[in-house]
Amino acid sequence: MPAAGYSNSTMNDRGAKHGSTRLNIVEKSLADTLERLRELPPGPRVRELRAKAEGFERALKAWSDRPPTEVQRSTLLKLVLDLNVEVMTAGRTGANEREKQKP
Repeated sequence: MPAAGYSNSTMNDRGAKHGSTRLNIVEKSLADTLERLRELPPGPRVRELRAKAEGFERALKAWSDRPPTEVQRSTLLKLVLDLNVEVMTAGRTGANEREKQKP
């Protein structure tokens, strides 16, 4: 039985309403973040960030069985956007470090 506020006709395969802007942003940001992480040289910080991203991805997938509340959607959106900033910062920091090492 769908959660309150959802109907079978408006739910997608993740259990979220079609057109949910927050969920679309979360999915796209996670995909972008994971792509950026694949481009970074391996290291402890990259592993830490990848673990966060994969945890958020698991949370998002779990919503196919149990649709999220508004608070859960908002919270995950904030966490994913913050992670995206962390990954971009790590990429810039890594690029700056590589530049310094050049002869």
